Amino acid sequence: MENHKNFSEVHYKEPKKTDKKRPVRKTAYEKEIDKHMKTLFPDREERVFYEQNSDFLQIDIHLLEAPTKKDFHVLYTVGMSALPMTLPEDLLPKFKDLERGELMLLLPAEWSLPIPEDGKVDNRLWWPVNLMKYLAYFPHEYHTWIAFGHTVSNSDDYVPYDESTKLCGVMLGSLQEEISILRGKDGTQINFYTLIPLYKEEIEGKQEKGTEALITKLSDVNGFGMIVFPDRPNVWEK
Repeated sequence: MENHKNFSEVHYKEPKKTDKKRPVRKTAYEKEIDKHMKTLFPDREERVFYEQNSDFLQIDIHLLEAPTKKDFHVLYTVGMSALPMTLPEDLLPKFKDLERGELMLLLPAEWSLPIPEDGKVDNRLWWPVNLMKYLAYFPHEYHTWIAFGHTVSNSDDYVPYDESTKLCGVMLGSLQEEISILRGKDGTQINFYTLIPLYKEEIEGKQEKGTEALITKLSDVNGFGMIVFPDRPNVWEK
């Protein structure tokens, strides 16, 4: 991606408690986002997991199914771009184009996301979707921002996302620019960040050696770690 610095630390404060009901916001770029993604990944069956319980933002998860068993599912959020993120004042106005974003995540073709009749989903399969929703809310709820190279651990204790994996944090990556950047009709830039789940050692290694060092190590695994495999090799294992 162009026009960004390699920021890696996310700073935020706990939101103030309030009983005031907030209006639910939908992104004005919904149709443009859908067109953008379906043009890039054509001829795929689509499923949409609609927001059910938000009192703040409507974050829907769209899934474009893998066309073959050798391909991958493409998941993306629609809703995070409803509001601008809160960038540090010293980045404005130069980096104003980083204010709005959406998230992407890639799953292998064999990954199934069934919705049971009782509504109780299997976290072993659904944790990547839950991660997408959490991160889509995160910058707006905590009045901060996330961008390429940022890492967010699953608590200070690096708790795995599920018992079936030791992945316990995530880094925001990006695909080629024609996928990762959408310029809306009104001139607003929307940045698509691809989520790369990480192990504790990889997060710590990146914090010590930097983003490029981690990306170089991830280049040895399937899809630079962008295709989510819960048991993929740990590239920074000691």
